[in-house]
Amino acid sequence: MHFLSLEELSSVPYFSTVTLKRFAVISLVMPLLAACGYSMNQNSLIESVVQTVPLDNGKTLNVGYKLPDTAAECQLVNESSRNWSLAQTVGQFKAGGGRQVLQEEAVDSIKQRPQDGINYVDLTIPNEASVGIINVTAARDAKTSYFRCANPPQPR
Repeated sequence: MHFLSLEELSSVPYFSTVTLKRFAVISLVMPLLAACGYSMNQNSLIESVVQTVPLDNGKTLNVGYKLPDTAAECQLVNESSRNWSLAQTVGQFKAGGGRQVLQEEAVDSIKQRPQDGINYVDLTIPNEASVGIINVTAARDAKTSYFRCANPPQPR
């Protein structure tokens, strides 16, 4: 590949010079825009978190960020989805974040239907994803899964 020296570049017509400059800028910027980022929000630390939430009827609800394993002997009762971006926005006003909003909504849902016997809730938060500098996580939904378990996951 032959690079033009300054003397050779000065003898190149203006249109070609501008085209070369545009090509150089585009070739430097394109890798930034084409890069895809994917950072794990569901990491091993958050997956080990299980919280106990007291219910009005004297029972407790365990809320975690990981699907229960087979030893828990769980049966899926219901699933719901929530726009993650909206949950985060509401969470900022409540000063608890999107995770707190999802947890509160799950507890309210269980209080309305105590007959279902739900004792474990899994909150699946979408992983952070971006295309270049554009965050696409906002377009993804968080999922709440409601379980009735013989041995629900416990706080550590």
